[in-house]
Amino acid sequence: MGGVMLLTQRSPLHRAYLVSEWYQQIYPAITLNQFRYYTDEHGNPLAFCNWAFLSKKNMNEILSGERDIRKEDWQSGSNMFFPEMIAPYGHAKMMATDLRRNILSSRKGERVCAIRGQPNKQNSLAKPRVQWFKI
Repeated sequence: MGGVMLLTQRSPLHRAYLVSEWYQQIYPAITLNQFRYYTDEHGNPLAFCNWAFLSKKNMNEILSGERDIRKEDWQSGSNMFFPEMIAPYGHAKMMATDLRRNILSSRKGERVCAIRGQPNKQNSLAKPRVQWFKI
């Protein structure tokens, strides 16, 4: 967990997370083993991502911005959603390739989504957008 915390501190998007947000967005995936954590050959953290399996109703509410993901949402259905993809050192493509080949190969061809935010010049979050991609 310390490595994930370090990654969030290196990411402009995640650096401002409150402990409650970190707990809500990251911790449930760790307890449910719905995450992938990447390190280099020396054990230094490189990237982290997690996923939830949402019901259609929960997914629609989260994607519309009506609410954030809750603890009870993480295994509420079969719709795959990525709450966090943290790669502050430029390893996003490596992470996506690994997920497609080694973790999510049984879901090949499915459309999955994530919510992406970007920090603005004041280092606060701009309006998040939904990003769809195919496994």
